[in-house]
Amino acid sequence: MRIILFDLDCLRPDHLGCYGYDRPTSPAIDAIAKEGTRFTNYYCADSPCLPSRAGFVSGRFGINNGVVSNFGAGARFEIRTKAYGGPAPDQEMLMRRLRSIGYDTISFSNFADRHFGMWFMCGWSEFHTPNLKGGNETAEEVAEPVIRWLKHNATRENYLLHINYWDAHRCYKMDASWADRFKDCPVTQEWPGDETTRRLAEEITGPFTATGQFRDGKSPFALMPDAVRSRKDFEHMITGYDASIAYVDHYVRIVLDELDRQGVLDDAVIIFTADHGDAFGEHGIYSDHVCADECIHRIPLVVRWPGVTKEDEECSSLLYNVDLSATLCDLLGAEIPATWDGQSFGANLRGEAGLERDYLVWGHALYTVQRAVRTRSHLMVRTYHSWQYSQFEPVELYDMEEDPYQTRNIRDDDPSILQRCDHHMNEWIHEQRTKKRTIPDPFDAVLNERVGER
Repeated sequence: MRIILFDLDCLRPDHLGCYGYDRPTSPAIDAIAKEGTRFTNYYCADSPCLPSRAGFVSGRFGINNGVVSNFGAGARFEIRTKAYGGPAPDQEMLMRRLRSIGYDTISFSNFADRHFGMWFMCGWSEFHTPNLKGGNETAEEVAEPVIRWLKHNATRENYLLHINYWDAHRCYKMDASWADRFKDCPVTQEWPGDETTRRLAEEITGPFTATGQFRDGKSPFALMPDAVRSRKDFEHMITGYDASIAYVDHYVRIVLDELDRQGVLDDAVIIFTADHGDAFGEHGIYSDHVCADECIHRIPLVVRWPGVTKEDEECSSLLYNVDLSATLCDLLGAEIPATWDGQSFGANLRGEAGLERDYLVWGHALYTVQRAVRTRSHLMVRTYHSWQYSQFEPVELYDMEEDPYQTRNIRDDDPSILQRCDHHMNEWIHEQRTKKRTIPDPFDAVLNERVGER
């Protein structure tokens, strides 16, 4: 079995055609989605970049693997080790689990360099760091060595190939001509309107807000406005983001075409996912990830698995990204370590009644320190530290069916919903604390570090 896993940074599912977007951002991804299953309620357990990928490769929540932020006290990866020979067997990461059953694991990514997460490199059969630009390499610069590798290795048996493209991460540096395909496709998303955009620019300040995009107030990138003070500015930024996705999708297609030339595309497992999304106006933030909002934690997952998935299927189960690592182990016949928090949704992929979580708990501890509970209908967010931001209230509750952009805090409208969400969070925290762990809650370490910065 050959598995090609595209790890696409900062990708919101609602900007992909296969998730209903009406601009032509992702034809290559959409074509694969028609042949497999797309997951509509799939979330990273912890954001942003470092915590999300730590969760995926370790199969554990940030509260258990120690990584809840991109740096500092919240970025200390915890894993029990033997005196010699790597991690304790019950905490092996995904790469080693697959190696144990005869799969080679190959990565093309500068992720470890960008975040100095050298633990991320452990266990791969091959780890390639294209151009050593730390996440500033382009999809073209990543695709070139990937294609070279495929020309020599595509027909090998039993490997997982991880390909990491960063271009949808701000800033959008590709040529502005990538936006030309959208000239006849206006931005149809009605929120935020011009009045709301202006209000957000006037009321909310700080990094990555409407007027905090660039330190000197000037954008050096044609696809990004200086600030977002009007609906026109908003559409400029959205088009830049969409252009970056189209650019990534183009290089996805180049890889798929090479697989096809090698005669292995039809039988290969193809997976598209991301580490997290980005905000575009939610809580007054644009083009980045500063909190535990829906737009940050909801990520795409498209899986085409020949012999397992059916064509053009949709799964709406509430799932975590840590469940994907467990699912890969399950379907390939590798033992899932007992300390992993992830559970297999293999049955879901087959179109059967499978994994369905009643609620999810997310964490973010980089710019803000927040935990959130997501049920089918509501999102509750608790803010423990808000860094430079004033727009976050200590407790927020949103009706995600009626208010997907989180514009109205209904915390006081229905105490029973808030109480139920609060119970879920306390239940989840208690469950994590009863597990076999060797570290305290890393949120406490982050909060102590923040207090020390004052």
